[in-house]
Amino acid sequence: MGETPLFHVERLRDLKQSLWIALIFIFLRGCMNRITKKKLEATRKKRGLKVEVDKLQEEIWLVVCGTLFSICSGYLISNSPNFKGCNLFKTSECYAAFTTATGDVPKEIKIYYLTEVGWYLSLMTKSLFGVGRFDSFVMEFHHVITLGLVIWSYTTGFTQRIGVIIFFIFNQSNPLLHLSKLTNYMEWKTSRVYLFLLFASVFFVSRIILLPLIGIRSTFFEMKQGVTEEAWNGAVVYTWCTTNSLLVALWLLNIYWLQPIIRVIKRNLSGMDGGRPQDDTVTIDNAKTK
Repeated sequence: MGETPLFHVERLRDLKQSLWIALIFIFLRGCMNRITKKKLEATRKKRGLKVEVDKLQEEIWLVVCGTLFSICSGYLISNSPNFKGCNLFKTSECYAAFTTATGDVPKEIKIYYLTEVGWYLSLMTKSLFGVGRFDSFVMEFHHVITLGLVIWSYTTGFTQRIGVIIFFIFNQSNPLLHLSKLTNYMEWKTSRVYLFLLFASVFFVSRIILLPLIGIRSTFFEMKQGVTEEAWNGAVVYTWCTTNSLLVALWLLNIYWLQPIIRVIKRNLSGMDGGRPQDDTVTIDNAKTK
């Protein structure tokens, strides 16, 4: 085997497709905003809600897209022949079908990765295009780390299959968070409490427990076993260091979010907000006790 390249040039070129995918997301979001604006405005006035329409549109969009990504990643893992012997319960075979010397990525995995890159690009630029709200700086930092990890995984090494499994772990809590925020803005007092408790449970199990137990454990211990010693001493060791550093950073960021999540649960159960929706009632990145 010759010297293993750190970056696959053809994969770097593929990322141009993600720019178009991001623009498609932005366009679809703009269409959704236009279609739903009048109806949501009428509902807001009828129910006497104080929340702005753009907040309702934001949560509806994130619930729909988050659910689709959760379904797609789960479908790939459970039905694609590329994931034979690679799943949540067995990750040692996730590296077996790839060689670091080839630039080939299975088509369905390639499409999924490029779509995820386009999605995160759209999240980071939606406010610039006037179709979405600017996220908090903590959330934008999360987007940057995630985008860097996804691009690194796609353009280097052979971590795409374990990458889809990690995507699946992350994707489970996203739609539940935004659904709980939507019910909060709609002032559905009972539903918002149960939905946020459900979100908090899924968040803890998936991002605090399963991420290190399955994802980080696999990339930390099993990646080296999937390549030759020559490949490891070449470029793979850099893939190992960067991948694990970014994954641990994301895990620590999720641990940081546990404190405001617990605070939000206390607010919901104690009725501290008097039944009125507060941005920090279900926004895990900047919840504050008032």
